[in-house]
Amino acid sequence: MSSHPVHYVPGCFVEYRGPTDTKGAVWAAVIRRGRNRCDQYRATVPFAAGPDAAARAAVDRFNTELIPDGLGRWQVLGAALSMDGADRYSYPVGPANLCPVLPLTVSEV
Repeated sequence: MSSHPVHYVPGCFVEYRGPTDTKGAVWAAVIRRGRNRCDQYRATVPFAAGPDAAARAAVDRFNTELIPDGLGRWQVLGAALSMDGADRYSYPVGPANLCPVLPLTVSEV
Protein backbone atom coordinates (compact mmCIF):
# COMPACT_ATOMS: atom_id res chain seq x y z
CA MET A 1 0.00 0.00 0.00
CA SER A 2 1.36 3.41 -1.00
CA SER A 3 1.02 6.57 1.04
CA HIS A 4 0.39 8.56 -2.17
CA PRO A 5 -2.35 8.35 -4.83
CA VAL A 6 -1.57 6.18 -7.84
CA HIS A 7 -2.72 8.95 -10.21
CA TYR A 8 -2.99 12.65 -9.49
CA VAL A 9 -2.87 16.03 -11.15
CA PRO A 10 -1.59 19.26 -9.62
CA GLY A 11 -4.18 21.54 -8.08
CA CYS A 12 -4.98 25.19 -7.66
CA PHE A 13 -6.76 26.18 -4.44
CA VAL A 14 -9.10 29.18 -4.66
CA GLU A 15 -10.87 30.84 -1.75
CA TYR A 16 -13.04 33.88 -1.15
CA ARG A 17 -11.57 36.60 1.04
CA GLY A 18 -14.00 39.20 2.32
CA PRO A 19 -13.47 42.94 2.22
CA THR A 20 -10.98 44.60 4.58
CA ASP A 21 -10.33 48.18 5.60
CA THR A 22 -7.97 48.63 2.65
CA LYS A 23 -9.46 46.56 -0.18
CA GLY A 24 -12.64 44.97 -1.42
CA ALA A 25 -13.57 41.30 -1.55
CA VAL A 26 -11.35 39.08 -3.71
CA TRP A 27 -10.89 35.53 -4.89
CA ALA A 28 -7.36 34.37 -3.97
CA ALA A 29 -5.73 31.44 -5.77
CA VAL A 30 -2.52 29.53 -5.11
CA ILE A 31 -0.64 26.73 -6.84
CA ARG A 32 1.83 25.08 -4.46
CA ARG A 33 4.71 23.12 -5.97
CA GLY A 34 6.63 22.75 -2.71
CA ARG A 35 6.77 23.85 0.91
CA ASN A 36 8.84 27.00 0.38
CA ARG A 37 7.27 30.38 -0.31
CA CYS A 38 9.20 30.58 -3.60
CA ASP A 39 7.35 27.42 -4.75
CA GLN A 40 3.94 29.09 -4.46
CA TYR A 41 2.26 30.94 -7.32
CA ARG A 42 -0.46 33.29 -6.07
CA ALA A 43 -2.99 35.55 -7.74
CA THR A 44 -6.04 37.51 -6.68
CA VAL A 45 -8.92 38.89 -8.71
CA PRO A 46 -11.87 41.09 -7.73
CA PHE A 47 -14.86 39.23 -6.31
CA ALA A 48 -16.95 40.06 -9.39
CA ALA A 49 -14.45 38.23 -11.66
CA GLY A 50 -15.18 34.93 -9.90
CA PRO A 51 -13.17 31.91 -8.78
CA ASP A 52 -12.57 30.59 -12.32
CA ALA A 53 -10.74 33.82 -13.17
CA ALA A 54 -8.60 33.50 -10.04
CA ALA A 55 -7.55 29.97 -11.02
CA ARG A 56 -6.66 31.16 -14.53
CA ALA A 57 -4.68 34.08 -13.07
CA ALA A 58 -2.63 31.72 -10.85
CA VAL A 59 -1.94 29.47 -13.85
CA ASP A 60 -0.89 32.52 -15.88
CA ARG A 61 1.54 33.54 -13.13
CA PHE A 62 2.93 29.98 -12.98
CA ASN A 63 3.42 29.96 -16.76
CA THR A 64 5.08 33.38 -16.76
CA GLU A 65 7.56 32.43 -14.05
CA LEU A 66 8.34 28.81 -14.96
CA ILE A 67 7.46 28.25 -18.60
CA PRO A 68 8.46 31.40 -20.49
CA ASP A 69 9.02 29.61 -23.82
CA GLY A 70 5.40 28.47 -23.97
CA LEU A 71 6.18 24.75 -24.37
CA GLY A 72 4.22 22.62 -21.94
CA ARG A 73 2.23 25.57 -20.62
CA TRP A 74 -0.23 24.78 -17.87
CA GLN A 75 -3.97 25.33 -18.02
CA VAL A 76 -7.06 24.71 -15.92
CA LEU A 77 -7.91 21.10 -16.84
CA GLY A 78 -11.45 20.71 -15.59
CA ALA A 79 -14.29 21.85 -13.40
CA ALA A 80 -13.83 23.11 -9.86
CA LEU A 81 -14.34 20.83 -6.91
CA SER A 82 -16.26 22.55 -4.13
CA MET A 83 -14.45 22.16 -0.82
CA ASP A 84 -17.27 23.44 1.39
CA GLY A 85 -20.21 24.28 -0.87
CA ALA A 86 -19.61 28.00 -0.64
CA ASP A 87 -16.32 29.81 -0.95
CA ARG A 88 -13.40 27.36 -1.36
CA TYR A 89 -12.62 25.45 -4.55
CA SER A 90 -9.92 23.21 -5.95
CA TYR A 91 -9.15 23.15 -9.68
CA PRO A 92 -7.12 20.50 -11.51
CA VAL A 93 -4.28 22.26 -13.34
CA GLY A 94 -1.28 21.22 -15.39
CA PRO A 95 -0.14 20.62 -18.94
CA ALA A 96 -2.75 19.40 -21.43
CA ASN A 97 -1.17 15.93 -21.57
CA LEU A 98 -2.59 15.27 -18.06
CA CYS A 99 -6.18 15.42 -19.37
CA PRO A 100 -6.39 11.61 -19.92
CA VAL A 101 -5.75 11.05 -16.19
CA LEU A 102 -8.82 13.03 -15.10
CA PRO A 103 -11.56 10.53 -16.08
CA LEU A 104 -9.97 7.74 -14.04
CA THR A 105 -11.93 6.72 -10.98
CA VAL A 106 -10.50 4.91 -8.00
CA SER A 107 -12.07 1.67 -9.25
CA GLU A 108 -10.16 1.98 -12.55
CA VAL A 109 -6.68 2.18 -10.96
